[in-house]
Amino acid sequence: MLAAPAALCGAAYADAAPEAIGGYLPCNGTTMAGAVIRPVRDASFVELHRAAIERFIQLPKEKQEAINAKGAPDRLMSYDADLWPDKAEYDKYAEAWKKTQMARLADVRVGFQHKGGKVYSVLSATRVANGEAMPLTIGSLQYDGNKNVWISNNGELKGKEFTAGEDFDYGPQAGNEWVMEKKDSLSALREMVRLTKSTDGKAVFLYYSLTERSAISGTVIANHGYTIIFPITSASAATSRPGRK
Repeated sequence: MLAAPAALCGAAYADAAPEAIGGYLPCNGTTMAGAVIRPVRDASFVELHRAAIERFIQLPKEKQEAINAKGAPDRLMSYDADLWPDKAEYDKYAEAWKKTQMARLADVRVGFQHKGGKVYSVLSATRVANGEAMPLTIGSLQYDGNKNVWISNNGELKGKEFTAGEDFDYGPQAGNEWVMEKKDSLSALREMVRLTKSTDGKAVFLYYSLTERSAISGTVIANHGYTIIFPITSASAATSRPGRK
């Protein structure tokens, strides 16, 4: 089980640390062990998903946009009669999605260090092949509890609540999400940080992503992100989807 927020924060900053970060990861200059993970689909899901995509690309642009508007990243697609004329096929699709496993990609350690006031920097490292520890991208960000924002080189990421249910790849969970969206004549940039807990109380998640697209062609200029789970209790390369038995 996870430690209570006060225990995660440590005695020195238990009362001072903002709940938005202190309720999830250590904020006293120490770090918590975790792992970068990604979903691995069952072969049966890949086949059924490919069939749905083939139907999707045949639909009018307006219908495609309507379907996209209903969806969200890392979630099971909801039923649509244009994609699954036979509802029974969608039911197979949903059952195949439930077989998704989590591949463990890299060992990491992450925590927060108090910088003064309500400002915290990120302590992070990931193990690499030569045995040295390299900082994660999120290590360049700072959290400002006075305004509840993350500060990156691109600007301020503003916070809101986040919840996900059984249709989420990483299982049902709730927490906070911070997003910055910036557009100019050259590109459109979106940067996101998210901290959540699984509803069963057994895991904390940290998500980071940055996507930049050309404003002219729509071509992806940069696409970087990862999902970290704390703690990983299994040493195997793959584990069941969080939140599922």
